[in-house]
Amino acid sequence: MIIYATTNPGKFVEAAKTFAARGHIINSPEELGLKKVVEETGTTLEENAILKAQAYLPHVPAGSIVIGDDTGIEIDALGGEPGVKVRRWLGHNMSDQEIVDYTLKRLKKVTLQKRTAHFRTVLAIAQQGHPTVTVDGVLSGQILTAPVGRMREGMPFWQIFYIADLKMTLGQFHAKTIEYQLEHPTHREKAIQAALVYLAKNRS
Repeated sequence: MIIYATTNPGKFVEAAKTFAARGHIINSPEELGLKKVVEETGTTLEENAILKAQAYLPHVPAGSIVIGDDTGIEIDALGGEPGVKVRRWLGHNMSDQEIVDYTLKRLKKVTLQKRTAHFRTVLAIAQQGHPTVTVDGVLSGQILTAPVGRMREGMPFWQIFYIADLKMTLGQFHAKTIEYQLEHPTHREKAIQAALVYLAKNRS
């Protein structure tokens, strides 16, 4: 059993589609009756992903694999902000709309060419009898001057993150078929691919 340790519905749905396309079913903590709140006290994506994976590991069935996910975005014109603190950028738990509005406000006077940004997902893989390891994936793009399309719960940047190579927003990308998505992996898909390679060699 693979448990994807996130309470973010958007992240879980995205991850579940990628795993399923590769022949793996994942479970959410909620499906197992686990309602643990993991404080993201780490200063890096790696630290937070490990915190999540290790927090759930003692509470899952024997032989299970727990995957912790932490994702951040670095906006070059803002000196790498918000980085690991996307949801806590202003010091409190921000809503999706707050994040979008604040991002666009901070970039108001920045030209599109200088709005480069980079998504990075780190997955921590925890299983009994093995050390916890991390893998990652990166996706580069630009921040648009205005949102495009509808917002997806838990994914505030999907409306405003533009993938120049594909000529579409991250939201538009995820409206494509799973086959298309696997051919053009994003940060999370790249990290999941790396996790599956590791598990194929190291699964108990």
